[in-house]
Amino acid sequence: LRRTLAERRIAEAGSPGALAPLPLGGKASGSGDPSRLYCVIDLSGGPGAKRYPVKYLAAPPSGWTKEKGWPDEYKTTKLVMRRIEPGTFIMGEDQADETHRVTLTKPFYIGVFEVTQRQCELLYKWNPAKFKGGARPAQLRYTDMRGGKKGAMWPATPEVDADSFIGKLRSMTGLAFDLPTEAEWEYACRAGTTSKYNNGGDTEDDLKKLGRYKENQSDDKGGYTNAYTAVGSYLPNAWGLYDMHGNVWEVCLGPGTGLDTTNPGRWRVQRGGSYESQDCPSTARTGVLMMPSYRALYPDSGFRLIFHPDAETAVTGSR
Repeated sequence: LRRTLAERRIAEAGSPGALAPLPLGGKASGSGDPSRLYCVIDLSGGPGAKRYPVKYLAAPPSGWTKEKGWPDEYKTTKLVMRRIEPGTFIMGEDQADETHRVTLTKPFYIGVFEVTQRQCELLYKWNPAKFKGGARPAQLRYTDMRGGKKGAMWPATPEVDADSFIGKLRSMTGLAFDLPTEAEWEYACRAGTTSKYNNGGDTEDDLKKLGRYKENQSDDKGGYTNAYTAVGSYLPNAWGLYDMHGNVWEVCLGPGTGLDTTNPGRWRVQRGGSYESQDCPSTARTGVLMMPSYRALYPDSGFRLIFHPDAETAVTGSR
């Protein structure tokens, strides 16, 4: 029943009147301003643009269909964000453990897709990804995403370096972009579910529908084998977010405690699993080095953006 309800909500997400969050587990408030459900940033002006136009939509644009999803321009030259309303959920594997209940008190916008290589080229003038493809996930070091000076000081300060990817995007839009916290990421991934995967299921067959992972690299989705694929190649969750399971790990604002007990400040947390992962549940978690001197790229790491419309984050509770 749980999986059937979740899959029905995913199918209904094609209707403009059914796009508000409808969580199964935890609870969320209403849909906020229905005319601002999506935020779209036009990056087509490239690095020479003076400003990136920002507009809000009540529903997906013309060209969107339930079967085909978003047109390719929203994976390459435009960045599309989905508004998520605040609510309460239990974070982690044990969904009966009330000590892990977390409350998000502010709405936020999160990327419908992982940031792609073409978006990275347009904004950052650099595409170091190992497996090239405009609609495939971008790959940057943490210090390129946020910067190695101010950007490395979170949570002491939300500031980022001006020459970082996020710093440039903030400057070009006036929006408070950043990486999601672990709580924001898992809340958005689950979309109200309490199951292993965000379609309400717990089996490998469920995972095969939702993302690229180790055992489905040759399923002809995205036209590529043995690596990550184009974003949006699999089914979205009930809130219309794609690739929260697999494809690439997604870097979050988390200190990575427990990942390196000798020097935990060197690490940030990644969530969601990747094309190299055997299992990619909503709780999948690992770490990534954030030191400026660390120049190597993780070939299975990417990132998804977030911004708060009021430039504030309020989270209560803990894991």
